[in-house]
Amino acid sequence: MSVREQVFLRTERPHAEVARLAAELLGGQFQQGADHSQLLVDTGTLVPDGSGQFGGPVLTHESERPYRPGGEFQALDLYTVEIRLWQAHGPRGHRSPGRDIEAEAAAVIFDTLAKGIDNPMIHVSHTDKLVSASMPGKGVHDFPTGTTIYDWDQEKWDGYVVLDE
Repeated sequence: MSVREQVFLRTERPHAEVARLAAELLGGQFQQGADHSQLLVDTGTLVPDGSGQFGGPVLTHESERPYRPGGEFQALDLYTVEIRLWQAHGPRGHRSPGRDIEAEAAAVIFDTLAKGIDNPMIHVSHTDKLVSASMPGKGVHDFPTGTTIYDWDQEKWDGYVVLDE
């Protein structure tokens, strides 16, 4: 399966603690591994008429910023934990035309985590599209369609992306 949805958090918590907390908030399952943890949630609890399980690995996010040309950056650079999300078991599509189970389920997971975890976080779709962000003290922000993680879209981030350490 390919990863289409991701949630990144800026936190000092280790990935296993984030996975455990996410499972508690979402009523899901948590499994701890050496280099990553697993989060799985029954899709039907996230998406009406959904079936199967949705989730994926929760791991430490390593920034690629040191390997880019000087001054170049991305929205995810300073986030420390990554949750990779996909429909792990069950259909990825929906009976209703135009519905995207993975995007809907990821949005519910992001919203639930944003309400339950007081850390900055962003929801990314298709590896480079910013969907939403949560910033303590500012709330949740939905980005205009097409906003990317790349530095040329920084003005669209409107202070909802962590840029300073």
